[in-house]
Amino acid sequence: MVFRKTAAISMSVVMCMLVMAGCSTSKEAGQAGTEKTATATSGSGGEVKALKDLKITRLYHGVMEQFKGSDTMNNNKIINKLRENSGFNIQYESLPNENPSQKTSIIFASGDVPDLIMVNGKSDYFKLAKQGALEPLDDLIAKQIPNLSTMASKESLDALRYEGKVYAIPYRNALKVGNGLIERADILKELNLNAPTTIDEFYSTMKTIKEKKNITPLTMATSSAGSFFDGFFPFSAAFGVSTPTVIKDGKLKFSWVQPEYKEFITTLKKWYDEGLLDPEFAVNKDSKDKLINGTAVFNTLYFSSGIDVDKALQEKKNGGSVQFIAPPVGKNGQSGIQDASISTQYVVIPKQAKNKLGAAQYLNFLYKPETDMLINYGIKGEDYTEANGVYTQTKEQSDKISWRSMYGLGDTDFGIDARLKAKSLLPYYEPQLKFKKSREETNFAPSIEAYDTKFTELRNYVEENSMKFIMGKRDLSEFDKFTQEFDAKGGKTAIDALNEWFTKK
Repeated sequence: MVFRKTAAISMSVVMCMLVMAGCSTSKEAGQAGTEKTATATSGSGGEVKALKDLKITRLYHGVMEQFKGSDTMNNNKIINKLRENSGFNIQYESLPNENPSQKTSIIFASGDVPDLIMVNGKSDYFKLAKQGALEPLDDLIAKQIPNLSTMASKESLDALRYEGKVYAIPYRNALKVGNGLIERADILKELNLNAPTTIDEFYSTMKTIKEKKNITPLTMATSSAGSFFDGFFPFSAAFGVSTPTVIKDGKLKFSWVQPEYKEFITTLKKWYDEGLLDPEFAVNKDSKDKLINGTAVFNTLYFSSGIDVDKALQEKKNGGSVQFIAPPVGKNGQSGIQDASISTQYVVIPKQAKNKLGAAQYLNFLYKPETDMLINYGIKGEDYTEANGVYTQTKEQSDKISWRSMYGLGDTDFGIDARLKAKSLLPYYEPQLKFKKSREETNFAPSIEAYDTKFTELRNYVEENSMKFIMGKRDLSEFDKFTQEFDAKGGKTAIDALNEWFTKK
């Protein structure tokens, strides 16, 4: 899980687009008001026809800045092929990069809504559902979107129910790996050391490295909000406190106020005091250089950063190499890495949309394997080759249409594999798929105001004090006082509200 509760983790990956004005008058627009032949039966028994024109508004993504030449969001070979294959005159628009939630509110208030729109985060979605601004999707899913089963599990859909109905489709994030524990494999080999597999082995390995190389073995970059938890995730998982909440006695409890969390912080303090943990971990903005320069051996990095470190080491021509390793196991057999696959954006059909049926049918079209191939590889013979079921695409071919993935409304394992393969990232991604991933129960909770509105403040408070404990700026004898302060800041109210949901689900 991307640990940051705000629409973040990292990775991880916010999809949107710039507002394109005047599309209906340009050569990119089709004939307005024409109808598609597909029909459905309305509740009163009459036929409802899907209109040909379909307007889609998405969240911004950086790839939208990568169009070249005459290509634009609504005029290029990929979107033209999508129009041809679907039979819909699709037009894409984008929410702004900054504060998309505000723009979303303005769109819904105006009444001039698209047929499909992505919303940024669970709070925005449930707010719109409570306002009655969204079309219920249960019937449309059952009758018009059979391919959704490949994109959304029953659990992920049930987590979005409001008063018993589903009003959104989670934007599937097919990436399963985020941050991982990486090592300078060549230095360990030089010292005849194996990759440590337990917390105790990790400590003894670092001690040996410190003694023989006179370097600080473990570095980290935790200067930005939330990065402390992302960075130390592989270690907190060994103590069973890597996620915001844990289950004890049938109830959810904040992991940050548990005895196991104190044990985790005590361990990091020991490493810090003994010179095994980088003394600059709390102010580092980037710690890759220390790994590259050989002044550190272990680090926690996003999987795609592995190739950057490898390339830098190859340029040095000193035989340096890195690899991602399994997270260390704690005394109770606990371990884990972040689950990066949790959806944090949602696709909805506004209640006032003109083409609800068309929106559902287009979603079903997008979720077809043939469409997935187009979105992730492009056009056969131009953007990739295929022989005996093996698809080949060079990095240059992939980069020429790097914007192609913006047209999907959900990602697939096939698509992630294609893009990572083209960028030579699979060797840094695939080895980590076998590692256990920690589950955070609140990812499957509805929007709970007492928790959602206080989460960032509580996380930042814990992060700040955790670093103080580690660096000796606050004595660990005050841990009980810290937990009392946490509850007073809204921790108790937040967890009580969560358990109103959890104990009844």
